[in-house]
Amino acid sequence: MKPRVAMVCSGLGRVRRGNETWAHTVAEALHAAGWPVTLFGGGPLDTKCPYVQIGNWPRESFLSRFGMSWHNRYVIEQLTFASALKRHLARDPHPLIHVADPSLGQRLQRSAHALGAQLVYKDGLLLGPPWCRQFDVVQVLAPAYLEAARKESVDVSKWFTIPHLVDTEHFQPPADRVAVRRRLFGDELSPSATVVLAVGDLSPNSNKRLDWIAQEVATLPVAERPYVVFIGQASPADACAFQDKVTGLLCERALVLTNVKPAEMPAYYQAADIFAHAAQREPFGIVFLEAMASGLPVLAHNYEVTTWIVGDAGLTFDMGAKGELARRIQTWIQQPHERTHFSEQARARVVNHFAPDKIVPLYEQMYRQITGAPVNS
Repeated sequence: MKPRVAMVCSGLGRVRRGNETWAHTVAEALHAAGWPVTLFGGGPLDTKCPYVQIGNWPRESFLSRFGMSWHNRYVIEQLTFASALKRHLARDPHPLIHVADPSLGQRLQRSAHALGAQLVYKDGLLLGPPWCRQFDVVQVLAPAYLEAARKESVDVSKWFTIPHLVDTEHFQPPADRVAVRRRLFGDELSPSATVVLAVGDLSPNSNKRLDWIAQEVATLPVAERPYVVFIGQASPADACAFQDKVTGLLCERALVLTNVKPAEMPAYYQAADIFAHAAQREPFGIVFLEAMASGLPVLAHNYEVTTWIVGDAGLTFDMGAKGELARRIQTWIQQPHERTHFSEQARARVVNHFAPDKIVPLYEQMYRQITGAPVNS
């Protein structure tokens, strides 16, 4: 019999970042594969699998935002969420608890034995071996992270390498890119224009560095500049500041969208020609998988994990070197056949390595190994 799994993330239903996307996507994939999995989050959520909303003090509440750092707000959210969640799991036991929020994982680890559960901690924030070694079972997202732990003489006998997955039915290449573009943007973008898509946090202290993309594109001759569509989350003030900055650089060739609904994201990937991501140390980057599944060639930083993810789906290089991103974009505009080559390989790479049918068995294997559940259960 398959053990019940509690997939836990305090920001579910309220914010959309990597941890929330991971928990939601994986829980739905496990549920579709017949696993008794329940999502636990802090806000209302529309999902295809069982979901329980747990009361907590959210990081984005008005009172929390007043005079309190983001880190402290996040920790308070996790602390209040953990207390309520432990009371729920004491009444409704789950043999497996899977968590990615650091402070939440730490507190649940201390209570796991009393709850009759085994906790799995997923390191999606690059906290590394010094933090992860306190947990009995650890999931890392790429082989490089496992190797880093070995080099620090960490016992990795219960560490598992399981990358993110993406729904390759939800994210697909467009049948008619021009029609998608016209539906989304009307006459705002020329049907024949090259469109670069960038997705990530728009706040000024974000490591996603979306403003770098605007700066690089602004160095291209005006006649060769692509349109750049920026999609991300930000406070109204941060979004306005970002809009002013990129509009000042690119004028009418910059479009900034905030709070796009998850169900609408596939269409924005389908409307683009190139996906660019300027983060120089990305823990993983689910956006890479979404873009690649949509047939977008990728331009990204040559961080070891990013290079492993992208593979032959695009190019990775030093995103800190001025002019490099602009040069690659210009080449792909002038030589669309090269862009098309990477586009075809992008979809194939995701289907072969990051689709649910490739990743869900890795979760199943891990859960069975740590609980001793029979392989054929």
